[in-house]
Amino acid sequence: MSPTTELVVMNGVNKHFGDLHVLRDIDLTVRAGEVVVVIGPSGSGKSTLCRTINRLESLDSGTVVLDARPLPEEGRDLARLRADVGMVFQSFNLFAHKTVLENVMLGPVKVRRRGKAEAEARARVLLDRVGVAGQADKYPAQLSGGQQQRVAIARALAMDPKVMLFDEPTSALDPEMVNEVLEVMQQLARDGMTMIVVTHEMGFARRAADRVVFMADGEIVESGTPEEFFAAPRTDRARDFLSKILSH
Repeated sequence: MSPTTELVVMNGVNKHFGDLHVLRDIDLTVRAGEVVVVIGPSGSGKSTLCRTINRLESLDSGTVVLDARPLPEEGRDLARLRADVGMVFQSFNLFAHKTVLENVMLGPVKVRRRGKAEAEARARVLLDRVGVAGQADKYPAQLSGGQQQRVAIARALAMDPKVMLFDEPTSALDPEMVNEVLEVMQQLARDGMTMIVVTHEMGFARRAADRVVFMADGEIVESGTPEEFFAAPRTDRARDFLSKILSH
């Protein structure tokens, strides 16, 4: 893929929950290898934006195109395309009755139709990459929150996704575990993974983002490089948000 490949293109995306207009005419293009961090106050539509990219939330209007293919409404085509989008949630969503290794192997074997030996070898490499190789035979309940979230990242990577979505991946973690997860994410960014990250971690946004997208009231209010956004936000809404966040 050339550096200019448009991997995710959202055009005129609208989403309502009842009377609530959660996403308002969202236009967002993410290029291959780009790290886009989405920030904004609670209720601004950040998580919904993330979830529409792989149709965990349906659209009321607008389009989402992934790697030059429109996102199908449903069925096998959607499942195939969704396999190209790794997703890491606030809650780790690991299968409690399967070991760490089995959790990471499951997708490649069931969806990608890989052989068990190949899937296991790849899973062990990924668990090592996220720093939990020694936990392979344990069950999720035996791990700390930070370890479980790193397993969830390895599980998403095992599908060889074209883009990774992170929806508040550290918000359910104890403060001392946040950095271990952010470090794994920063390494992914350095390795060239295309990432869309919804987070409240401003330090991560400064260090890892190519672009910061600021949302409020269901709209993208502004976007720019971390240097531009944090040093000189263009809108009152962004200035107000940053003054509150950075004063804590």
